[in-house]
Amino acid sequence: MNLDEPCRVRRPAQLIVPMLKGNAFTDFLAPTRQPLPDSLYFLDDSGNSNTSVFGFLRVPQVDGWSTAEAGWTTFLKELQVNPYITYTPDYPLHAVDLVAGRGRLLHPITGAAPTKRQRTETANIVLQGLRTLARVPGLAVGAVHRHGATREDLYADLVDMVNNRHAAVGSSCQFIVDGNGTEKVLRAAHRRLPADRRHVLGDPLLVPARRIPLLQAADFVAYAAHQSVVRLPSRAFMWDWYRQVFPEAGSPIDLGRLL
Repeated sequence: MNLDEPCRVRRPAQLIVPMLKGNAFTDFLAPTRQPLPDSLYFLDDSGNSNTSVFGFLRVPQVDGWSTAEAGWTTFLKELQVNPYITYTPDYPLHAVDLVAGRGRLLHPITGAAPTKRQRTETANIVLQGLRTLARVPGLAVGAVHRHGATREDLYADLVDMVNNRHAAVGSSCQFIVDGNGTEKVLRAAHRRLPADRRHVLGDPLLVPARRIPLLQAADFVAYAAHQSVVRLPSRAFMWDWYRQVFPEAGSPIDLGRLL
C-alpha cells in the first residue's frame, strides 16, 4: 500500500463498466477477446487525499502464481548483488519508499547519508521490477483510479467489474489483497455480489505484502499508476513508466469520468 496522504473523501460505491479504448480494462472486458481463465488477482492501492488508485496483477489460476513468483524471485536475487544497496530477502519492498530514498536499503550500518547515486539506484529498482513483470508469460496488469473516492469505494467498483467479466464467460477468480485481515469493508464488497451470479469466489484473502512477494509487485504497479495520474513534479521521471512498460494496458482508467 502506497499512500502519499490518507484518503479521506467518501463517495457511494457504484457499478462501473468502462468502455474506453486502449487500456487494460477495455481489452479485459471486450467480448471479442479470448475467454478469461480462472484467475488470481493480486491487488494493492495507492493515492492521496484527492485520488484513489488500485493496481493489480492477474495470473491464470493454474500455474500462474508459480510462474509469476519465479520471475519476481529472479528479480529479487539480482537486488542482492546490487552494489549500491543492502538488500536481503526478508526486506519488504515499498515503491513509495524506494523512490523517495527512504529505508534500510539506503542506510548502511555506519549511518552515513545515502548518496545521489544510491537514491537513483533505489528509484530504478521500481522500474526494474515493472520491466520484470512485463516479461512474465500469462501475467496481465491493470489499474483504475477515481478523484474524490475512498480506497473502499474504488475497491467495490473493481470487484463488481471483475465479477461481471468472469460471469460473462463462466470462469471464476479470487482476490489477494495487501491488508492486515481487519478490512471488513473490503469483505463487504464481495458479499454484496448476487449469489446467483457470483464469480469472485469467497472473501478477499487479506495478507500483509511482506508475506507474499507478488503483493509487493502489485505495490509497484499501483504506485507507478498513481504517479502517471497525479503527476507530482518531484516524480516527473516516472510519469510515463506505467504506460511505457505496459503499453497494452494503456493509461489507468479514470472511473470518475464514467459515473
